[in-house]
Amino acid sequence: MSWFSRLRNALHPRRLDDDLADEMADHVLRRADALGQKGLDGEEALQQARLRFGNTTRVREQSRGIRLWAALEGTLQDVRYAWRGMRKGPAFTATAVLSLSLAIAANTAVYSIVDAAILRPLPVHEPDQLFTLTWPGISDPGGPDAEERVSFSYPVYLEFVAVSKGTARLAIFSGVSRVEVQRPNADAPIERIGREFVSGEAFDILGVTPALGRLFSAEQDRLPPSRNVAVLSYDFWRRHFHTDPAIIGQVLKIDGKNYEITGVTREGFVGVEPGKFVDVWVPATSYSQTQAFTEAGWHWFRIVGRLVPGVSPLQLSARLEPSFHRFQVESVKRNPTIPPAIRKQILEAAVRVRPAGTGVSDFRRVFSRPLWIVFGVAAGILFIACANIASLLLARATARASEMAMRVSLGAARTRLIRQLLTESLLLSLLAGAAGWLLARAIAPLLVHMLSTQNDPVQFILPLNSRVLFFAIGVSTVSAVFFGLLPAWQASSTQPMFSLRASSGQAGKLRLGKAFVSVQVACAFCLILVGGAFLFTLGNLLRVNPGFDPRNVALVSITTEAGKKPEPEQRELMSQLQRRVASQAGITGAALAMWPIFDGAGWSEQIMIPGKAPSDREEIFYRVSAGYFSTLRTPLLAGRDFTLRDGPNTEPIPAIVNEAFARKYFPGQDPLGKEFGRPGEHSAVRHLIVGLASDTHYYDLRRSVDPIVYLPMEGQSWFSLYVRSPLSVGSVVRVVDREAQAIGSGTR
Repeated sequence: MSWFSRLRNALHPRRLDDDLADEMADHVLRRADALGQKGLDGEEALQQARLRFGNTTRVREQSRGIRLWAALEGTLQDVRYAWRGMRKGPAFTATAVLSLSLAIAANTAVYSIVDAAILRPLPVHEPDQLFTLTWPGISDPGGPDAEERVSFSYPVYLEFVAVSKGTARLAIFSGVSRVEVQRPNADAPIERIGREFVSGEAFDILGVTPALGRLFSAEQDRLPPSRNVAVLSYDFWRRHFHTDPAIIGQVLKIDGKNYEITGVTREGFVGVEPGKFVDVWVPATSYSQTQAFTEAGWHWFRIVGRLVPGVSPLQLSARLEPSFHRFQVESVKRNPTIPPAIRKQILEAAVRVRPAGTGVSDFRRVFSRPLWIVFGVAAGILFIACANIASLLLARATARASEMAMRVSLGAARTRLIRQLLTESLLLSLLAGAAGWLLARAIAPLLVHMLSTQNDPVQFILPLNSRVLFFAIGVSTVSAVFFGLLPAWQASSTQPMFSLRASSGQAGKLRLGKAFVSVQVACAFCLILVGGAFLFTLGNLLRVNPGFDPRNVALVSITTEAGKKPEPEQRELMSQLQRRVASQAGITGAALAMWPIFDGAGWSEQIMIPGKAPSDREEIFYRVSAGYFSTLRTPLLAGRDFTLRDGPNTEPIPAIVNEAFARKYFPGQDPLGKEFGRPGEHSAVRHLIVGLASDTHYYDLRRSVDPIVYLPMEGQSWFSLYVRSPLSVGSVVRVVDREAQAIGSGTR
């Protein structure tokens, strides 16, 4: 028979049984008629026909085995029986499905984030051929090992492009920064989006095609650029322009500059950095700082490329190494005061070729290890849930001992009973898996949102893809085998004589049940230890004194269109905004800073004390305005705060240092009035210590306090404004926005 007929008969076995019964009855009647024609009477002819036909049950089973898939029929019988059993015990079913679905949801949600952040290839052409360049980090003597550096300068990039011809194609990608965008007309709303600078051939190297218009080409690498152009992501085009095809050629104001829209990338491509969505790409040559293209020490972008077929990463590294070493030697020559230990690391640094098929991501560097730890904890929760359901199944098997004994007495094989019980476990697990899948779709975005901030949002595409679906199915199946196999094996070993006599004979089940309880307790104890350690660490972090009072302090990021104004005018604009905000009702203090602390941004330089060798490490320099210490309530232990007369052009430049700086460079001395220097372009820059501030943490609460040098603010087109006020954050932002609009110059 055809496979389709056998499948149909397996799905409808009753109809097959009726057909077989009719067919066998017809055979018997035909034989009885033949015997009747030979002289036998009707009743005797029918009896002889039945005897000659043989065992009707055996014939029916043989015929059924030919006309249907017996394995499929048996499986469907098991499923129907399991479903009836689950409906008869709704309390047991609900308990098992609920506990297991929560555990599967946790595992699936965490895995979907791990897949998006770490495992999923970029949606580009042949992502396995992509690579990124790195080089060893420079660590301070006696300090922890530094992380790999991923940033390079533009002159290094041009040199690499020249020497790698024939082996690889290279492109540059800056970090994704948050900027404000609007259409040129005054009534257009302002939106904060993700912007990335790229080289002209970046899209061509990745293999990204346009959905509309055209993308960048080598023409965009000219310096200076002939015009400012921009490419939009498909998501931003749909969200901001409602997929209007007429946007090509329109102007978009990005961070105060007008850009002509030339194209839209295809749907699904949001950049090469998992965790960051790029809304608009602009050519790297449109970057406003000219030093970024001339100074070899100005590292501000990643290099991503595609290997030519047949070229290995080692061959490319060998091709790039001589040029990179030459730049490192020149860097050392430009800074003769570099300590010998750091100089040695710089000269020995080698360029490395790393796979980039899954993207290049700061999020992955920071969160990959915590994500795997959370994934392990979720797996432990699943293990406990499986042990819990196994205990429930053991208890249920004890109650079904008479049923199992009757099945064995009627000839059921042990493998048949195990298959039936495993089918019940699998059906439970699949129901829990379906519920867990739906829960995971809601949990995963919430977990991502917990990792995001307004200024640094984390975004992932979390679709219903096959990878996550197969993971959920796999987890459900493995769970069913785990919690169902041992109870099924134990239940199938029932002794009919003892069970039917209601004898105990359940010592084995009790021992297995105790084993599962022990497993649950052990796993729960481990998770409690992990959770306790986490809470203990969190408690320690909460008890760390950051060196300032974060309560009632709002942080506002400010950008202006005054970047082309002279530095004094920029400083005056910033100071005016600070004074106007500080004078408003409900505001108790306002101060400016280069960037937020704990933001990861930093500026470090060597310290040169007159009469001593330069420092063996670089220290943190941080520009702040007058009122910074009082606004953040960082105690000023001695000396004075900055004033409006203090500026970057004062000689010597006034500086305020923290206690850690004073202990390291002026141990046992009063640092006030002392001078120190830092390397300058032509000669050392002199600083005079006018104040001593209390220690504060700068990069991370987990790190020890670093020496910090506070310098007066200089004019810049972006800065941070700290505002102390009992008002809500929304009220503070409205005050700042009102005063920024009042002073003009595009401040926002």
